[in-house]
Amino acid sequence: MYQKNRPVKTALTMAITLALCNGNVQAQENSTLEQKEVETERQIETIVVTSTRRSENQQTVPLAVQTMSGAKLQALGVDSFGDYIAMLPGVSSEGQGPGKQETYIRGVSAGRADVRLAGIGGEPSVATYLDEAPVTTPGRNIDLYAVDLQRIEVLKGPQGTLFGASSQAGTVRLITNKPVLDEFRAGGQIGMSSTKSGGISNKSEGYINVPIVDDKFAIRVAAYNSTDAGFIDNPLATTQLPLTNPALGGNVPSSRQEVSNATLAKDDYNEATFRGMRVSALWQINNEWDLLVQHTSQQLDTEGSFEYDPAISSEDDLNVSTFSPTDGDDKVDLTQWTVNGMLGGLEVIYNGSFTSRTFQGNTDYTAYIEIGPFVPYYICSYPGYDECFSPVMTTSEQFETERSVHEIRVATNANDRFRAIGGVFYDDQQLNTLTDFNYAGSIAAGFSPNFPIPGAFTNTDGSARPAGVTYFNDYQTDREEISVFGELAYDITDDLTVTVGARRYDIEMGLKGQSPFGQRASGPEADAGTNVDSRLEGLTPSTISGTIYKANIRWKMNADAMFYATYSEGFRGGGFNRSVGTGGIPATFDTDDVVSVELGWKTAWLNNTLRFNGAIYNVDFTDMQQGVLDLSIANNSFFDNVGSAEINGLEFELNWAATDNVDVFGSFSYIDSELTDIPNTLVNITPVGSNLPYAPETEGVIGASYYQEIGDFSAVFQGIFKWTDSRFNSLVEADRVELPSYTQVNLSASIGKDDWKATLFIDNATDSLGQVAAGSADNVYRVSPTRPRTIGFRVSYDY
Repeated sequence: MYQKNRPVKTALTMAITLALCNGNVQAQENSTLEQKEVETERQIETIVVTSTRRSENQQTVPLAVQTMSGAKLQALGVDSFGDYIAMLPGVSSEGQGPGKQETYIRGVSAGRADVRLAGIGGEPSVATYLDEAPVTTPGRNIDLYAVDLQRIEVLKGPQGTLFGASSQAGTVRLITNKPVLDEFRAGGQIGMSSTKSGGISNKSEGYINVPIVDDKFAIRVAAYNSTDAGFIDNPLATTQLPLTNPALGGNVPSSRQEVSNATLAKDDYNEATFRGMRVSALWQINNEWDLLVQHTSQQLDTEGSFEYDPAISSEDDLNVSTFSPTDGDDKVDLTQWTVNGMLGGLEVIYNGSFTSRTFQGNTDYTAYIEIGPFVPYYICSYPGYDECFSPVMTTSEQFETERSVHEIRVATNANDRFRAIGGVFYDDQQLNTLTDFNYAGSIAAGFSPNFPIPGAFTNTDGSARPAGVTYFNDYQTDREEISVFGELAYDITDDLTVTVGARRYDIEMGLKGQSPFGQRASGPEADAGTNVDSRLEGLTPSTISGTIYKANIRWKMNADAMFYATYSEGFRGGGFNRSVGTGGIPATFDTDDVVSVELGWKTAWLNNTLRFNGAIYNVDFTDMQQGVLDLSIANNSFFDNVGSAEINGLEFELNWAATDNVDVFGSFSYIDSELTDIPNTLVNITPVGSNLPYAPETEGVIGASYYQEIGDFSAVFQGIFKWTDSRFNSLVEADRVELPSYTQVNLSASIGKDDWKATLFIDNATDSLGQVAAGSADNVYRVSPTRPRTIGFRVSYDY
């Protein structure tokens, strides 16, 4: 145990030693520089963040917050969810492609849920915000394109007192550029790239800022169209019902129809296109009040599978076999508004937002024929299974959610010795899902159309589902929250501040719907299946209530060094299981909770040309929620609370303006996670002492930029090296696989003059294959990869 914690102890000792001697060393260095009459001209940029719901210098905020400015995002070519998460050690994402991602921070994860085809998922452990609007969605995070952003803030550790339930492990905030009242501005960027063994990607984006009434009213519009080309192939293949399917029970059919994917076989199968715009309007009502209204509309179209099958692939040739269309149409409309002003010496802020999201898509599910316990019944003659028809299986998914959020905050003067911030938060969400499981061979096998169960909730008009739909999930989930929150801060001295906070929440959740399955009978009487309304009668809706707390102490040792210590709590709400009563599955699963203790430091050196920030932390993660599809228990996915874990970690980041021409930057994360307890659970969980999923022990980024004036032009050369340690994908023993470590190198060269800049880049220059995530949702093990080596250019202009 001593050896495992030694890196944390060593780093902490070094950090304290450096900070304690910072004042003396700084004075000596400044004196030396003065004697030599040398002074560094460049300093590290100061970034103002709003992670505490107040505007503060990042270096004075007593929490671990990593930021990327808009300029840095452009320099790195960041424009998608996966791009900016990949640059942050200690932050991981996994999923089944754009719009189907989940984010994990500091190892607070039970792993892939494998329930997204059903359209029912647990709450995420990391909240995502666009400015002041929460946009997190269970099972399908909104993958917003990063256009015209002022910065991205990643707040590490529980942020529940100020940001609510889904901030259990942290919060990701995308902060947009706001309208400028007194200046016309415009700009844009175009780019194109080619991926090894893949297609051609392209993007175009632009913005315009127009003052309408001087110093009173302005609008800003940003728009984009970007296509990420595919690099996973769907080669020609055939399939038929395997004789190993358990439901055949030793029967050997005399004929099994064989089908080909010839109409779908193609190279570069996984393509994603982002299209959208954001319109903002700012009205300066008077000297004390302003109104900001913003609308974001985005369309994300995907085709193909974003996971490859290692069994039919090599490092240079990534393949997957699909036999029915796999695509998605994901549309988001988000309107948000903020009123900000002063009232009786208090700052009053009202934030509101309304989100509407619809998803329609298809996913190939043919691999389920390997293990599906009733597949022969549906696609073969009965009884005897002598003749089996087409094995092609497809899910057709419809996903609609509406979310209305309102928050009123009141804050005292930030310069007062005693200051407070608090408010009331209201959140109303409704999620409707309808997933059809279409078995192509069921029609020839004699199945009639499948009807909803009479009397149970349905998203349909009650008529029969299309021919071939042998099973469907038809649900509505409701969630309504009202919370009261606040934080109090007191400056004991000019250098010592204590902050305490709390959030009281009441959340009402409900689930209703049905999962009918087809029969050989015809007409409305063919309504067999699971009536969740009756199974959960008297249990839903249900209310969970509680209070979470936070305490923080901050010590400013001098102008260049600050230490802090934080105790904070976070949680995710529980929910309902639609398979209640099957195989002992409980009706509900409980909240899971996080208690974190963090010690951190923020220091500046060498006249603010060197910054060294970091933190060590301990996290207790209890009653972990795990989504499971285990056919030995039930044919439907379900959730269970599967145990407790402890996480110890260290992280730091360094930024150094080494010379007038060279910047060096880096960040590092060390995570020691361990499963500490397993309760009586239906799920076969990996043993006590095992590492948590998606929690690499070490992960880091190091890079450098070189600046050079060439005549009237400015040139920048940049290199970034990233490594990610090995990690596991699941706590479930049957699904648990260790993903290998990998490295990645990104290179770029830019040249610019006045308002324009051109950049040549090579991402993943060494063409390493990184396995980002993996799972076996339908019995075929598939992996989400990093993008192969990609070479391209970007040209930007700002007026």
